[in-house]
Amino acid sequence: MFAFKSRAIVMVSVLCSTFALQACGHSSEQPEQKVEIKSAPKLTNDATTYAQHAWNFINQVDGLVYAQKLDLLEDQVRKPARKLSTDWRINVKMTDSVTEGKYALCRKALTSLEIWARESIDQTNSVAQKQADYERDKAQCRGAIEHPELGNTDPKKKGV
Repeated sequence: MFAFKSRAIVMVSVLCSTFALQACGHSSEQPEQKVEIKSAPKLTNDATTYAQHAWNFINQVDGLVYAQKLDLLEDQVRKPARKLSTDWRINVKMTDSVTEGKYALCRKALTSLEIWARESIDQTNSVAQKQADYERDKAQCRGAIEHPELGNTDPKKKGV
């Protein structure tokens, strides 16, 4: 009797496993999904590149914040600004090809823009102050972009 019960348990297990495996398989009725393979983004450790991207970005989108297009600020200003700033922090180190120097002011302007956009969305009392902070930081970024010789140096040539 014990052999019959163990044999029955084994048979039930095999049947359950068979059905489970069939459920996991691809149905022949469903079309094969193609996996799109994209090339990896080109990473750079050059602060000059990030500063230029930040400068171009803030000039493209700050009009949305000035116009108080609140429905667009999250997706078109805040998310891209945070992504660019995060990529910059991850990829540019002080020992890399070009030290940040004054280009860090462009990252600060990017952060100020994002904060101003957030404060605008939340309609806080500090919107005017955040706008003033952004405008100050943007002017400093402009100076770094227009005068890279004032502190954006190659660490290999520094002190030579």
